[in-house]
Amino acid sequence: MAKLKEVDLDDLLRRGRELSRKRFGKKIVLCLPGMFLVDGKRGRYPAISITGGSCGLGCDHCKGKILEPMLRVSSPKELVELCRKLEGEGALGCLITGGADSRGRLPWENFIEAIGEVKAKTNLIVSVHSGMVRESTARAFKEVGVDQVLVEVIGSTDTFREVMHLEEGERLLLETLDSLYGADLKVAPHIVAGIHGGKVLGERRAMGILSQYPVDLLVWVAFMPLRETPMARCQPASPTEVARLIAESRLLFPEATIALGCARPRGRLRLELERFAMEAGIQRMGLYSEDTVRLARDLGLEVEFRETCCSI
Repeated sequence: MAKLKEVDLDDLLRRGRELSRKRFGKKIVLCLPGMFLVDGKRGRYPAISITGGSCGLGCDHCKGKILEPMLRVSSPKELVELCRKLEGEGALGCLITGGADSRGRLPWENFIEAIGEVKAKTNLIVSVHSGMVRESTARAFKEVGVDQVLVEVIGSTDTFREVMHLEEGERLLLETLDSLYGADLKVAPHIVAGIHGGKVLGERRAMGILSQYPVDLLVWVAFMPLRETPMARCQPASPTEVARLIAESRLLFPEATIALGCARPRGRLRLELERFAMEAGIQRMGLYSEDTVRLARDLGLEVEFRETCCSI
């Protein structure tokens, strides 16, 4: 990894792109998840919070703001009813998530049975954004038929302590990864580039941690300042910094599908980052625009559209 940091960015992007095209061809899947409206069109994969707008962990980069646009339930019965309603309205699936407690855990024990009922009584694809979990929770996810588990991978103890407020963060993360992969679940690890207020600190170590597991999908997202948070005035990592990380991950995980997720800076940095990511050899991208489509085609990529999260 240290040697890759010394490689010229253009060369690194070229190596990543060539490896990607040899393995996956010249194609990109552009995804529209359910939380966003683009040109009057909304995806068919909404996000549901099982804790409403509440998050006890209160990470400095988020403070629960990401929960605000989500659908909300407060009981297992409400979750089942909402999911049946969503299927009737044409949803393909849903992402079930919520705020975490002071140890990074969500109240899954209260909702596992309901998730099993959703899987039994609907045809929805169900993803969960797990937070930190024990082996028993991972096994329960598997038993009730959860289709995919999303989990953030942090590689810096400083970030765990100063941003996530988790003193035991690394231990809890390793327990979580061991449990999820050990339960033979489909895992979609996410790495947030620049999560420490825009600084790149533990992202390469996060990749190193993941290299110990059978990763077949990796999602990159990028820190974006959110209003009314301690990091509201921080600058995101530059598109070139993020691109370098994505290209390095392509070389480290040559067989894995790599995606650029919907959580990333908007505005003038967006297209620059999207171009770099496509040049680095990603297979999927969440939250596209007409500019994105044009850019992909200018790069000679075959474009496929999906109305789901980019991890699906």
